[in-house]
Amino acid sequence: MKKYAKIITAILLVSLLCVALFACVNPDSDKEGTMTLVVIDGDKVDEYVVDLAKIPSGNTQTGLMAVLDYLKESGKLTYTAQDSAYGAYLTQINSIVPQGNEFIALYTSIAKDMSVGAYATTITYKGASCTTSDFGASAMSILAGCTIIITRGTY
Repeated sequence: MKKYAKIITAILLVSLLCVALFACVNPDSDKEGTMTLVVIDGDKVDEYVVDLAKIPSGNTQTGLMAVLDYLKESGKLTYTAQDSAYGAYLTQINSIVPQGNEFIALYTSIAKDMSVGAYATTITYKGASCTTSDFGASAMSILAGCTIIITRGTY
């Protein structure tokens, strides 16, 4: 009986690890339509309307990073990121380079990606209400008509 319990425990553990591994893959991202990416650094605002059909098929697995890669390869913006256990960690985007207690903050208009925590904040841009994202750039949903704002945050 103990032998079966160990086998079942091992199977459950492997299943749990597989679910955790693929939990960040976001197959719900759209491949058609447009989305708006806004980079706000103080008074400087850069707005990009992105045709999702031009994003390589990796959009479904890398969320916002696919959009950033497309814009970077097109020469429209610059960014740097580090890989982490949770996906890409943005360290610079255009003129935003966090210093001290600053970080790169992500906001989204997609309800399922919005944070509902005590520290969630909302920004409105051209009528689009965007709330702090509960996900990192690699796991964010990219849907037609959405607005994503990247700005400097502090803690």
